[in-house]
Amino acid sequence: MKLRDIVDWNVYWLLFVVAEFTLLLALPYSISIAGDAIYDFGVSLPTVLATQFAQATVLFLVSIFTGLYLGNKVGLEVPILKSLFEGNGLPESFASTMKLSLFLGALVGTVIFILDWFVFSMFTEPLTTHLMAPPLWERVMYSFYAGIVEEIVLRFFLMTLLVWISWKIKETSDNKPTDVGVWLAIFIVSLIYVLGYLASYSSMDMDQMHILGIILLNGIAGIVFGWLYWKKGLEASIIANLTASLVLFVVLGSFF
Repeated sequence: MKLRDIVDWNVYWLLFVVAEFTLLLALPYSISIAGDAIYDFGVSLPTVLATQFAQATVLFLVSIFTGLYLGNKVGLEVPILKSLFEGNGLPESFASTMKLSLFLGALVGTVIFILDWFVFSMFTEPLTTHLMAPPLWERVMYSFYAGIVEEIVLRFFLMTLLVWISWKIKETSDNKPTDVGVWLAIFIVSLIYVLGYLASYSSMDMDQMHILGIILLNGIAGIVFGWLYWKKGLEASIIANLTASLVLFVVLGSFF
């Protein structure tokens, strides 16, 4: 097989460029959130940012290739982009997929906000208080990073890899991954994200309600976005994640 036939390089480079662009968009928000802690690395701010940008670039290159290459084998795809680059225009399911993604994204963002501010707040400070501190324009730009990069890394890379592994272990009679294997991948990826989230707050004094809130709120999002990626494709999970981020950090976050 020739190199140009391994994956759809048009989709590959488009996703890569978009991921890199949203990474740049997220820098002001990331600096605001980090505060003085960003100087604890012992090097200059430009060096820290350049190092993190280089690491993220390598991660994007690997994640997108893995998603395209292994996803093609297990039926996890980018149907909208694929159809466009093949010259077929938007698929017939585009409108229904976008409506579902927008609805589920708005629902996830609203549910997370309500649980955080009106349920868990009875026991501890809302988890999203710190995340909503930066200016509105920074939160808007960061929402695009969260919606796109999280889905490329968590779903397109990690979930696809885990589904492929499960497929190698056990497949259906028609050579597809089992539903159990896919659901396990969805839950494992959600757990990995939760653990990463907890690690990022390791310096904070978190009580049991904080930890429970992180597990529940991020778990809800991970399961919904993972299901969308499985059933509707990467574009659907990106739209849902982006919508949830905008609802949570921009729309509802602006009122509190």
